[in-house]
Parts: sequence; C-alpha cells; structure tokens
Amino acid sequence: MPDEHNFPSEPEPRRRVPAGQAMVVVVMALLVGSLLNADRLAHTARTQPFGWQRTWAMRITGPLQDLSRATRLNLPRKALSDAAGTTDGPPPKDTRSVVTAPPLPPAPGGSSGSGSTTSTTVAPAIDVRVPTTDDPLRVHVAGDSLVIPVGPAIIDCLKGDPITLTEAYKAATGLSRPDVLNWPAKLEADMAANNDPDVVVLGFGGNDAQGIEGPDGPIALATPEWAAEYQRRVVQVLDAVEKDGRTVYWMGLPTTTAGNIEKAAPLMRRAVETEIAARPWAHYIDTSAVLAPDGYTAYLPDGSGGQVKVRDDDGVHLTTAGATRAVVPACEQLREERKLGGA
Repeated sequence: MPDEHNFPSEPEPRRRVPAGQAMVVVVMALLVGSLLNADRLAHTARTQPFGWQRTWAMRITGPLQDLSRATRLNLPRKALSDAAGTTDGPPPKDTRSVVTAPPLPPAPGGSSGSGSTTSTTVAPAIDVRVPTTDDPLRVHVAGDSLVIPVGPAIIDCLKGDPITLTEAYKAATGLSRPDVLNWPAKLEADMAANNDPDVVVLGFGGNDAQGIEGPDGPIALATPEWAAEYQRRVVQVLDAVEKDGRTVYWMGLPTTTAGNIEKAAPLMRRAVETEIAARPWAHYIDTSAVLAPDGYTAYLPDGSGGQVKVRDDDGVHLTTAGATRAVVPACEQLREERKLGGA
C-alpha cells in the first residue's frame, strides 16, 4: 500500500569547516591582501605624524613591502596605479650632498631680513622672454594651502596683460615632510606638464613648523640642525624649477598667530632669502611687510576710511583681499621684468 504521506527527504547536514582551518584561510587572505597592497601600506605608515605609532607602523610595513617586492606581488597594484595616474611619488632625495649658499651679512640694525617687500641679488639682468598676445606669459603657482588664493589674485592684478596661469597646491604639505609630498620631484614633473612656465610662484611654510626626518635621523624643530636641513630642501626646490629664462617668485610666509610657526618662521625666512640672494633669476616677496608691517593684524585700512579683512580666522591663511595685497610687489616686479602693461 503506497505511503500517503510524501514527506521530502531531509537534506544532508552541511560539512562544517574546523575553526582552526577557517582561521588559517582568513589569515592567509589578509596576508596576501597586505602583500598586494604593501607599497601603499608602507607609504601610509611613512607619512604619519612623527611618534611611536609611526615608528612601529614602519617596522611592520617595511619588511612586508620588502617581501611584496621580492615575490613581485606589488606589480598588480602598481600597474593599476600607473594606469589610473595615482602612483605614489618618488621618495625624497638624500640632502647630504646639497651645497647651500653662505650666510647673508647682517642687515643694518642687526636684522637678517632685507627690509623690503622684494629682495633679489644685485646682478646683471637675465634674458627673459617678453610675452605677446599670441604667446602669453606662462605663470605657474605652487605650494601649500596658503597659495590657494594667490593664483586668482595674480590674474586679477595683471588683468589686461597677456598671461596664462596654472596652479598646483596641496594642503598639509611643505618642505618638512617630503615623505608626504616630494615637492622637488613634483615641481620637476610640473615644469614639463604645464607647458614650460616662464614664471614660477612658490609658497611654503604653513605646515613646516615641525620636527623633520633628516638623513641621519629625527631633527628637532628650530634647532641649528633643523635650519641647515631646511635650507638644503629650499635648494632642492629651487634646483627643480631652474631653467634659462625662467624666473621664480617665492612668497614669504606672513606673520601668523600660530606659536609653532612663529618659532620657525625666522629660520625659514633666512634659509629662503639666503638661497634667493644667490640666484639672479629668483625673488623673495616679503608678505609680512605688506600684511603685517607693525605686527599681526586681521584687518587693514581699505583706502576709503574703512577696514578690510586680510586674514582668515585661523590667523594663518589669507583672505581674498589679503592675497590681493600680498601679490602686489610680485606683480610690480613682473611688469618691469617682462615689460607688461607698457612698462
């Protein structure tokens, strides 16, 4: 007699993977993933703020990166990064072989500064190209976040003159941490990528008031060793943009309300001014003389009896009005140098 109850057969019980075996699979997957991405992990570790966390991260990711490269497991990510144009920049060059300029003689009154808004060497004029409407002046502005409003301010200042302008700025970068962004290498690449600029405007310092990693180890902020290493890095930047017929304008760091920046500012200024003075094609723009002639202020007279805000609330960055004022000395020098505006 047939069974009236046609119950479905029970499924076979699932085979459970032992916990130990599952853990091995997870660990192997993480290891392979880490090896595939070891270059980026090492870069992330290297660019952390100085401290024990960075030290330990580098101790872990360094051998991992070595193993990744030895097994060539880094190549797939490298190929994808190259195709996407997101490859991490080259590591900074050793500065031990960099030759710096001798110290400047003290200025009258004991100050090391130039006392003017624009300083350069007293040397024969160099040959520069005079722009035309058909072949305008090519200007490239580069640096940290302080230069963000500088490009538009230059365009406005030189309105009516034949110029084109390109920009390359990156917040939270500078010369103190070339492991985060190698500015000399970037500038070398940008000179070719941005149609061989005639003029390069630079601005650094807002993120440089920190200890730095020298060729022989960490260097504390505002020490003589720090100043010497910073000057060598200034040389690397200037070497990266040097070319016959090209001129450079280095926008000095304005007076700020940040204690760490003010601690390092005299050393940064001295390093830049010393190297600028050794190069007839370079100019130093003293923005403090324009924006803070009597010390830091957030407001300056607007010329019509009122006040205009020239500094952001953080006491470091410039407002649009501040940048407009800061670039005036550079624009005046450019007009004379490049025969702009009928000069």
